[in-house]
Amino acid sequence: MARMSFSASDRALIRKMLFTMDFWSLSQEEVVVTGAQTNPGLPSVTVGDLPDGATIVRAIAMFKFRMVENHTYAGPNSLDGDQVIQVATSVPAINFVAGQFTLAETTREGGDVVIGLIDIAATVNANGAYAFHWDLAKAIQTGLNFNDVQMGIRIWYSV
Repeated sequence: MARMSFSASDRALIRKMLFTMDFWSLSQEEVVVTGAQTNPGLPSVTVGDLPDGATIVRAIAMFKFRMVENHTYAGPNSLDGDQVIQVATSVPAINFVAGQFTLAETTREGGDVVIGLIDIAATVNANGAYAFHWDLAKAIQTGLNFNDVQMGIRIWYSV
C-alpha cells in the first residue's frame, strides 16, 4: 500500500486537530444512596490504547445508569444537598445539586447519562485505571437506588 505524504502546512494542521475517545467501566449492579451520608464506590475505568505521543487536552467523567428507583414508602425522594462524584482520591468530576433525581414514592424511572463539566485531565493524564466514588452521597429518605451503573471517561487528545 502506498504511503500518504502531507505538506508541511497539512502536518501542522493535523497536529492541531483534537481527537476523542470514550472509555467505559464494566457494569456495577447497583449503587444505593441512603438517608445517611456514605461514600459508595463506583466502577473504575481503564483508559487504554491512547496513541504513542498523545497529549490529553481535556477529559470529563460520565455517570450512566439503566434505572433509578425510589424504594421509600413514605413519599418522594431525591438527593439531599449538593454532592459530587470524584475521581482518584478527591478530585471533583461530576456535580449533583440538591433535589436532583426526584422520584415519587415507590417509583422507577429509566436511566440516563450524566456528563460532567469539570476538566479532569490533570488527573486522567495517561493510559491507566481510574477509580471513582460518590462523595458524601445522601438521599432525603432511604432507598434511592441506581441500577446497572457504569462510569465513563471522554478524552480529547492531540498527537
